[in-house]
Amino acid sequence: MGDRSSQMIAQEADGLVRFLHLAGGIKRLPRSGWLDRGMDPLDCESVADHSWRVCLLAWVAATWADASLDLDRVIRLALLHDLAEALAGDETPYDRDAVASLDAEARAAFLDRRHLPDGERSRRKAAAERAAFERMTASLPPAIREEFAALREELAARETPEARIVKDAYRLETFLQSREYARERPGFPVASFAAEVAETIADPDAATLRDAIAGYGFGVETTGPAPNQSGAGPISETD
Repeated sequence: MGDRSSQMIAQEADGLVRFLHLAGGIKRLPRSGWLDRGMDPLDCESVADHSWRVCLLAWVAATWADASLDLDRVIRLALLHDLAEALAGDETPYDRDAVASLDAEARAAFLDRRHLPDGERSRRKAAAERAAFERMTASLPPAIREEFAALREELAARETPEARIVKDAYRLETFLQSREYARERPGFPVASFAAEVAETIADPDAATLRDAIAGYGFGVETTGPAPNQSGAGPISETD
């Protein structure tokens, strides 16, 4: 650890623990869009659940689609993409209070449509997430904090192929989750997610993956504990 004193090392370790503690907030934060669709918070994926599969999707998609991509950078970007929500919350592009006032039929129709945030809502969200990110990373050693800030700016700019594939992975993972929830819950209003990936995915390989998600039969039914824990059978494809 170089020439740093034991006191400095201990202070940096404390800063790392503070950061990790705050980052853990996304493990306890249900995704707002599913709650607005009537899901029980106990059944709803957390932001951390979503982020884990975004990382996995970005990694395998990048490996599959373009050998020239920097996989280490892809994974780092994916790990950070929703981190600020630990403090800023999971903001939706629409007014959640207005949705809550709708009857069931009107709410389903509203949520089936794709919604884009207006300029003021986007600015508020960006400012809140920037402030949250800076607060979360304030205790990190300077070199790590600076790297995180640069990665966050790269994500926001979406000018590098690594940042673009992470953004596509974010959208594709949400689309995949919507399809899985719809399989379990007939009538669940998820058409907005199909509309989003249809309108925003431009990369040919990402579009092929999107179409594969849309056409997949989702026959893998058993994804719970192993047989010796609950008596469940092995994972099987039934479709």
